[in-house]
Amino acid sequence: PNKALFFDLDEFVVNLSTTGKQTSFLKLKVTLEIPSYKDKPKVEENTPRIRDAFQIYLRELRPSDLQGSAGMHRLREELLLRINKIIHPAHVDDILFKEIIVQ
Repeated sequence: PNKALFFDLDEFVVNLSTTGKQTSFLKLKVTLEIPSYKDKPKVEENTPRIRDAFQIYLRELRPSDLQGSAGMHRLREELLLRINKIIHPAHVDDILFKEIIVQ
């Protein structure tokens, strides 16, 4: 059977969408869980597209979107949706959060 492998993306630091003068940012480190070695090259060659899609999505978020386990679950689902659209027919099984800081 194929053994899953893990692929780290570089850290993301983005400004979150806030109202007024206050600024808020998100620092995010993720690891992708890839089901097999045959899917890894597709992820690697599309890393710039993946980073772009993640950046655009993350910048739309408000700090309140990231609260609680529901917020984290939604974040994971949205990022998975975007990455799997980019690398189709290859796919990523999961996105693991290594670090999430909202300030």
